[in-house]
Amino acid sequence: MHCPSCGQQSAEGKFCTNCGSELIPGNTDKNETELVNSQTAAYTHDSHNADNNASEKLKTIGANFGHFCSTLFKNPSIAKKANHTDVSSGVIVIALFALLIALSYHFVIQSIPAGFFMNVSLIDSLFLPFIVFILLQLLIAGLTFAGSKLAAQAVTFPDVLAKYGAYLVPFALLYAIALVFSLIGLSVLAGLLIFISILGILIIAPTFILMEQPPEGLDRIYILLGLYMLAILGFGILTQAFAESIVGNIMNAMFRGY
Repeated sequence: MHCPSCGQQSAEGKFCTNCGSELIPGNTDKNETELVNSQTAAYTHDSHNADNNASEKLKTIGANFGHFCSTLFKNPSIAKKANHTDVSSGVIVIALFALLIALSYHFVIQSIPAGFFMNVSLIDSLFLPFIVFILLQLLIAGLTFAGSKLAAQAVTFPDVLAKYGAYLVPFALLYAIALVFSLIGLSVLAGLLIFISILGILIIAPTFILMEQPPEGLDRIYILLGLYMLAILGFGILTQAFAESIVGNIMNAMFRGY
């Protein structure tokens, strides 16, 4: 039973075992019911508020991302003004660029005539390259941040991540245009645009970031040379690991019956 005087649980009886007040069974049951109802109402209210807050936050992120991209489509050089407040939009650009590359790879694999490539699973043809290119872009953003610290520039990692995503917007657009060109048979032009887009990920975007502020530490030429080598090395290692995984899965599928 719940004591209406002290608010503590009491054993069944006429008086509260905690404070000695008289217990009235009818009122006690009523108080317990009211307490449960009030707690349930409070929990429901808190859950509703949490859902509303999450929904409002997603709407804000979506609106900010739309403004972020539309501004950069019109004036890509405005990317130099991106900072930590734009980090969510920058991360979304990175994820969408990786998804665009993964989708193009998936459709290329699916377009190959029946043969052993038909054994490539959706995980290998879509999910794995998506993860690989997200990791690659995050790696290059991290290397760019390290370079900015060597140059003694006043930026944080969220600043660099937001700027990197902002500078990638026009290159992601170029990649999308390249896919359209490949569909209409302009393979050479599509290949050129894809090459430029990959250079944007590996070299051009980091260069723009490091050239924004005057260096006060190590000379930027040496920083950029080191960054280029590490970025290309990271690209080679990740793509090699990805290719080996694909080939390994294909070979396992081919010899599964033996």
